[in-house]
Amino acid sequence: MHAFNHHPFADTIRDYISQVNGRARSGQTETNRESIVPPVDIFNTENAYVLHVALPGCSKEDVGVHWDADKGEVKVAGVIYRPGDETFVQGLVTGERRIGMFERNVKVPPTGVDEKEDIDGFNITAKMENGLLVITIPKVEKEWTEVRKVDIE
Repeated sequence: MHAFNHHPFADTIRDYISQVNGRARSGQTETNRESIVPPVDIFNTENAYVLHVALPGCSKEDVGVHWDADKGEVKVAGVIYRPGDETFVQGLVTGERRIGMFERNVKVPPTGVDEKEDIDGFNITAKMENGLLVITIPKVEKEWTEVRKVDIE
């Protein structure tokens, strides 16, 4: 078994496991991996879906929010930078915060919600509040009720 440890196949498996765990053999760590997937809370209110996307340290200028009506998804993408000039950042001793590019696609209405309400894609709003991106996705208000005659067999 010891001879297998130095086999190229074993090295390939170790590299794959390291990448999955976020630690490539080159010394790449969890804090500087390419992509970040920010956590999202989804609230279902009477008039809208409200999404809270956790983006600590991100500014509103570095975030984009797009509604894809065909897919029924909100796409949130952007970049989180480490504040400070180059000299300051070089003095980093411990880096636990995730920085870099992020992207998150959120289905609205979310999977598992029984309601199949239409979304008012033209009135979606977003604002940053203390590292939290709040996206409000209004539901379409039906101004009329559809009444259809049902034939009895």
